[in-house]
Amino acid sequence: MESQTADSPRLKVIQRARAAFFREGYSRMTMTALADACGLTRRGLYHHFKNKDEVFRAIIVRGNQEAFESGEWAARAMLARGGSALDVVAEWLDTRFGNVRRIVSSSPHGEEMNAMAFKIASDIMIEVSHETQAELVRLLDDLVARGLLRLRPGLTTQETAQLIGDGARGVNQARPPIPAGQIAARYRRIAEAILYGCATPGDSA
Repeated sequence: MESQTADSPRLKVIQRARAAFFREGYSRMTMTALADACGLTRRGLYHHFKNKDEVFRAIIVRGNQEAFESGEWAARAMLARGGSALDVVAEWLDTRFGNVRRIVSSSPHGEEMNAMAFKIASDIMIEVSHETQAELVRLLDDLVARGLLRLRPGLTTQETAQLIGDGARGVNQARPPIPAGQIAARYRRIAEAILYGCATPGDSA
């Protein structure tokens, strides 16, 4: 497999193709247009990818790799600044998911791109969901180990991570889409409700 370092030819193609898809949309994009956007001939683009779907799938894979790395860095930076467990989880969610959602919302073709991701790359999206869950479990385990979070009896970090992940996906796929300026706050409110609770049983419970 070709190394995708910052200066690798394939990575540069992926980055330029991603911008082109968000600018022009999926349905209107052709391999000729992609080649032009990437500064390549059609033959040069076919050296890297056999068709438009393969380019699109590579964009999703790379985008999620970047999001994982950014989320990890953001969470560690918040920890270093002395943030609470809620601060850390909210920062991780907003970096891991929010940056992508803001890009999607800023494009006139964002909704199409979102739909095509599930149509063309559902297998990748499922794998990413599992990886995201595992990353969040590791983050919660670390917060527990640091004494920043104490789970209620009977709850595990796996279950808590699943609840937080479900809530984040609700934000990501909300219809109508949540305005870009409100996304970070919604992630934080979800994390707060799940981590600390927002109700207790009533007198008649």
